[in-house]
Amino acid sequence: MSTSATAGNTVQSLQAWKKCPPVGRHFSIGATASVNADRHRIYQALTVPEYIEAWFSTPGAIPGRTAVSAGENSFSIHWSTPEERFRIFCSYQVRRRSKLIFTWQPFTLHETTSSMVRIRLLGDFGRTTVQVTHIGLTPSDEQWYKDVWALSLTQLSRLF
Repeated sequence: MSTSATAGNTVQSLQAWKKCPPVGRHFSIGATASVNADRHRIYQALTVPEYIEAWFSTPGAIPGRTAVSAGENSFSIHWSTPEERFRIFCSYQVRRRSKLIFTWQPFTLHETTSSMVRIRLLGDFGRTTVQVTHIGLTPSDEQWYKDVWALSLTQLSRLF
């Protein structure tokens, strides 16, 4: 388990971000999945680059073309579609065994504004509920993010 020494400041900055998200970015989506694994195994799947590569999925992505690299408190996801290559940079704000909060910064020609992702792991022993909330989205991106999290949580469930 890893936590940030600035967790108190991070929580305050997250609360401030929620109150005043970037202009035009106030939609949020939620997704939930029940996974046949304990929280520790799910946490590993959510934080280890090789496992993220196995479950992260976007509409139109070429199978096997997702790569994840990690830093001390961040990770980056790269993937390709037949038409384009994409990259998202994520920076952990909270990183605990039952809760992850990270910024989500896409790098495309169309979008460079960040949003926030909160993942809660509920349960123990053999079954865990994974709750994802992605906040700070534009209305035009809402369906794409719903599809991303639905596909990704389905893939995560299949790992176990």
